[in-house]
Amino acid sequence: MVNRVIRHLVISDFFINFAFGLLAPIFAVFILKNIEGGSLRVIGLATACYWIVRTATTVPLSRFMDRTDGERDEFYFVIAGTFIMSSLPLFYLFVSLPWHIYLIQAVLGLVNSMAVPGWRILFTDHLDHGKTGFEWSLEDIAIGISVGASAYLGSILADKFGFQIVFILLAALGYVSTAILSTLKNEAKTLAQIKREKLFQTLQSKRETPAPFKLDGTK
Repeated sequence: MVNRVIRHLVISDFFINFAFGLLAPIFAVFILKNIEGGSLRVIGLATACYWIVRTATTVPLSRFMDRTDGERDEFYFVIAGTFIMSSLPLFYLFVSLPWHIYLIQAVLGLVNSMAVPGWRILFTDHLDHGKTGFEWSLEDIAIGISVGASAYLGSILADKFGFQIVFILLAALGYVSTAILSTLKNEAKTLAQIKREKLFQTLQSKRETPAPFKLDGTK
């Protein structure tokens, strides 16, 4: 049995990964069919925009979270990042030019840099003693199932109903993930609470322990 925070973090990650898994198999086709001048070059540059921004912003934001004691900053970063991340696909309903895609992808890279490190820190802080491998494995399983199932579903929905329904469903599932995360506010402790409950040394030692390497590339 895992604690409430770990359980909610895994479930929320299941929903957000399921959501974006819907987009994975159709993103390139969407660009080719719906973007003026859409080409393989545009697809490649869109992907590059995401990763350039994400890699450029992850370290500064992570260092800020490390320097800001307590867990509330991570909580708000995760909530804001997940909410914006979930909203961005709705803008695909209105795009028509390559630079629209580049901008959305760049913002997506930024908000991932907010959400992912914050999620990792909260997950690390609340790992149950003696269950580190088990609880990280639960997370890997949740991601594997969600992405594997949704990739197939996304292609079916887009083929039968069009891209719009996929974008709307993606956003809705992302908002479910955000709602689940929002229930963890009381468990995301302030520095004063951490010191009062004498948890500072425990959390510090957990954060200094490297997380298991994840092979799927999503975390």
